Amino acid sequence: MRTILITGGAKRIGKSIAEELGYEGNRILIHYNNSDADAKKLQNHLENKKIEAFIYKADLSKENDIINMLDKITQDVGQDLDTIINCASVFEDDSAKNITVGNFSKHMDINLLAPILLSKHLCKIHQKDRDNNIINIIDQRVMRLNPSYFSYSVSKFGLWGVTQMMAQEYSPTIRVNAIAPGPILANHDQTTEMFDAEANNTPLQKQPNIKDISNAIEFLLRTESVTGQIIAIDSGQHLSWKTPDFIEN
Repeated sequence: MRTILITGGAKRIGKSIAEELGYEGNRILIHYNNSDADAKKLQNHLENKKIEAFIYKADLSKENDIINMLDKITQDVGQDLDTIINCASVFEDDSAKNITVGNFSKHMDINLLAPILLSKHLCKIHQKDRDNNIINIIDQRVMRLNPSYFSYSVSKFGLWGVTQMMAQEYSPTIRVNAIAPGPILANHDQTTEMFDAEANNTPLQKQPNIKDISNAIEFLLRTESVTGQIIAIDSGQHLSWKTPDFIEN
């Protein structure tokens, strides 16, 4: 049994990860910020299935909130924490032309700095005789950059770099890897029609199954010789090559 902290674990991709890893018999620590009702509902669901689950409220843009959450986790599970899945993320549209300090800083604090601080904690308390893991949920766009969602993309691109550097520094006792989702769930700016068009325009021409993220995480947790890697769960979106200059015969 692993003890797994999942940030942003009350909704969307984080919730799916929490459920699937819980069903595998792991102890699940669910972080949330504003989703109080969703977090409690998920905790009750897992506990009804005899899965040990804890919930923790924290604003990951505030260092004191992170520290207080980690102190509470230590009170609850001691040094049993062996896996952190950094899933919490802010996703707001801007561009290099209209960027603001406030929006850029918010993306950096939540999407990049918080995973670094949480990883630092695991490095401090981890036990060397077990398999410890950090898995960062990034985005397929880090492998196929475009200028949309500028601050978000910069933060995720940075997190991919951090994943590789921490894999170097934290070896051999902590493995660090990344998952890069594609069009799995519509974002708040998309209509159903827009989302379907995006998913159907991938090489596999389909929406990736949200459970494939958990499948990939379970593979990484089982495969103890892998570190510093990224797995794209995106129906091949990062390979899209039919740009407007391509003329199909």
